[in-house]
Amino acid sequence: MKTVQSIFFIALFSLACVSANAAEGDSQWLFVQTAAEFTSDGDTLTIPYEREVFAFTDRPNRQHAYLNAMELTSLWNTGENNFGENPPNAVLTWVSDGEVQEAEIVLVAAKVGNLGRSMTYTIRWEAGEAIPMRAGNVSLFIDIGMDAYLFS
Repeated sequence: MKTVQSIFFIALFSLACVSANAAEGDSQWLFVQTAAEFTSDGDTLTIPYEREVFAFTDRPNRQHAYLNAMELTSLWNTGENNFGENPPNAVLTWVSDGEVQEAEIVLVAAKVGNLGRSMTYTIRWEAGEAIPMRAGNVSLFIDIGMDAYLFS
């Protein structure tokens, strides 16, 4: 379990560093969704919605927010340069045979499913491990977030 926690914090730190490259006055939002498991058919990724999605920024404004499933999916069609127009990159991690695996993906679309109990993302695989049909201990790190005014 310590290995999973270590990988989680390393990945979280790496994503935070991406946002540090933003211009001095800009805040880039990063998002983290975790769950006990996920399923995939290769084109979609379904993650049970077990807790709110944590959103945060790095310097200079250091903000945070919690999003429910509807708020997260609205980012694909709300505001200028939304996720629908500019799909975000993400890193998906999971545990397989006691080892943490990861894949780089693009989240093309998102919708709430199963009466609000899951999130289904349309994905495009970019790099890393092949995504299995089912795996446990999942974390989805979404980067290149929206401008800070979405949560003001």
